[in-house]
Amino acid sequence: MNHVSIASIRHEKRFMKIRTFIIDAFTNEPFKGNPAGVCLLDRQIDVTTMQGIASELNLSETAFLLQNESSPSEFSIRYFTPTVEIAFCGHATLASSKLVLERLKLPKVEFTTHHNLKLSAVTDDKYIAMKFPLYDTVAHKVNHAMYEAFEINSPVSTRFSKDLNVLLIEVKDNETLLAIKPDYNKALMEGTFNNLIVTARSKDHEYDFYSRCFCPWIGIKEDPVTGASHSVLAKYWGDILGKKEMVAYQSSKRGGFMKLKIISIAELEVRSNAQIILEGLMEV
Repeated sequence: MNHVSIASIRHEKRFMKIRTFIIDAFTNEPFKGNPAGVCLLDRQIDVTTMQGIASELNLSETAFLLQNESSPSEFSIRYFTPTVEIAFCGHATLASSKLVLERLKLPKVEFTTHHNLKLSAVTDDKYIAMKFPLYDTVAHKVNHAMYEAFEINSPVSTRFSKDLNVLLIEVKDNETLLAIKPDYNKALMEGTFNNLIVTARSKDHEYDFYSRCFCPWIGIKEDPVTGASHSVLAKYWGDILGKKEMVAYQSSKRGGFMKLKIISIAELEVRSNAQIILEGLMEV
């Protein structure tokens, strides 16, 4: 019997090692907030491999970063759920910013997404400050079965963001928000959104509003903390509350916070933190 060494197999397949991280975003504490995978690439890899890695990590999103050789603070970034590529992910952007600013010791990072969206981040005292786009919503009607799927009896308002394909539903209070127990199978039959955001005005002085984010249509049931949803929520609640600066909390099991500042009709500053939990090498 011929024996083949592991070394010879690796030589034949030309394995590439990818620095891979798991980073908890929108939190000051480990094991809270929203975990993202971040892969720091030495060269471009194919979409099938990126999707395979995202599926293997099985986190809500995994970001793939490739540094611009002629401009070290600039990176291309792509986002994958375990099942599909998506255009934009806030918590994976924050996780990526944490990695670049802290480990690569850069004063600023600028990302360009696969859809040519420009994002940037800097260290701001104990937080990371990011510039996100700001999206408006329009009034929207859905089938009553969609409300039933999320146990919503008396919605205050239902809005839609075409830019992100996101449905937003306001409910009367945080107690109603926390009581939601979705029927995901029913939800899948009633829409094809990227996310459904359910939100409520705060009654306390710590936060301005609360939210939860459900994404069964892209392979995620409930997202722990969702930066992209606040690109919609900031405009929505800013108009209602008459505020440019707000503090938000996403009321998932893990939970997470962010400080929001509306810069212009199209730009939002998001400030929060992230924790690097795990670092290793993946061979593909």
